[in-house]
Amino acid sequence: MIRDIIAKRYAKAYFSLAQEQNRLLEAQAELNEFVAFLDGQSELSGVLYNPVFEVAQRKAVLNALLEKLEVSSTLNSLLGLLVDKNKLVYIGLVAENFSHLADAAEGKIKIAVSSAAALDKKSLRRLQKEFSRLTGKKVELEVAVDESLIGGIVARYEGMVYDGSIKTQLDHFGEALRA
Repeated sequence: MIRDIIAKRYAKAYFSLAQEQNRLLEAQAELNEFVAFLDGQSELSGVLYNPVFEVAQRKAVLNALLEKLEVSSTLNSLLGLLVDKNKLVYIGLVAENFSHLADAAEGKIKIAVSSAAALDKKSLRRLQKEFSRLTGKKVELEVAVDESLIGGIVARYEGMVYDGSIKTQLDHFGEALRA
């Protein structure tokens, strides 16, 4: 989608600057904090995102906010550019894409794991170790419980899905019986 392309473009530019300044982790944390702040301020974000307000008005509001938050000049520039181009509404996607770039640069990967029941620490360590072996990267698991799976797990990362759930196995078995 066009919004994803736009967000990736700004994330790459911000990533390049942060990498040049040797402050990837700080830039990532600062960007995520700003996004979380805006998410909690619906009236403020409504003004900053709304093209009904003139760019100069939105920029004045943003500058007043940034003075109080004391953000880096790099983030200040990014946010100013996004307001100028009427793209500040994409800041959440920019932050998400930036995090993916930063994780890749550090050799990390996040894997979303769904299981039918809560997994114990031993099982989580085994999964983490196995996915680390498969990907060759440091693995961070994001675990959720999905009782509809009946049993087993489903893992998602980088557009790939590993489905070892009983639900899927039963679905395949049912298809085989119908055939």
